[in-house]
Amino acid sequence: MADRDPAKGNLIDRGRLPVTMDAGAKHLVELKARYEDLGKARALLAGGEHFGTFQQVDTYFSIGERRLKVRTIAGRKDGQLVYYERPDEGGVKESRVLLAELPDTGAVLEILRRVMPVQAEVRKTREVWRYRDVQVHLDTVRGLGKFVEFEKVLEDDSESEEGRRELEGLRAYLQIPEEDLMASSYSDLVDSRPR
Repeated sequence: MADRDPAKGNLIDRGRLPVTMDAGAKHLVELKARYEDLGKARALLAGGEHFGTFQQVDTYFSIGERRLKVRTIAGRKDGQLVYYERPDEGGVKESRVLLAELPDTGAVLEILRRVMPVQAEVRKTREVWRYRDVQVHLDTVRGLGKFVEFEKVLEDDSESEEGRRELEGLRAYLQIPEEDLMASSYSDLVDSRPR
């Protein structure tokens, strides 16, 4: 059930909302693009399910080519540790993700900050939707702009091509031009370290 955080006015996940994926290993297809008209996206997604709007901070740690981040959600003590491998290419791409639930994100962040350097801190407002079995995020990222992201978890490798087609179909439906597709992570675009 979603509750409103009186201090921040945003919806808070109380166990059923897909604010983050379930813990464990995941294989997914995803697509990310610049998308300035989030009102248009909301109108096009109206037939889907809107789960809420959340304030998230992703703290990325420097580990070379791979990516490791801690995700916190405003109003919550718990969060997630997320490790993922994904090619830096535009359009639909596959990624491998490992997620672990964190009962106390503050403590884990403190430990990791002592062990390895922080690469970037990404602050965003994320609207979470489900549309035709695809999780859709409408993101407003501080200092970067507005984006749309599609994610579909695959049950096994045989679903890869079908998942790619679904995301390409959704891209066409939201009228996302080729030049707006993103190859990199938000963390690669943030040029300043956490303050």
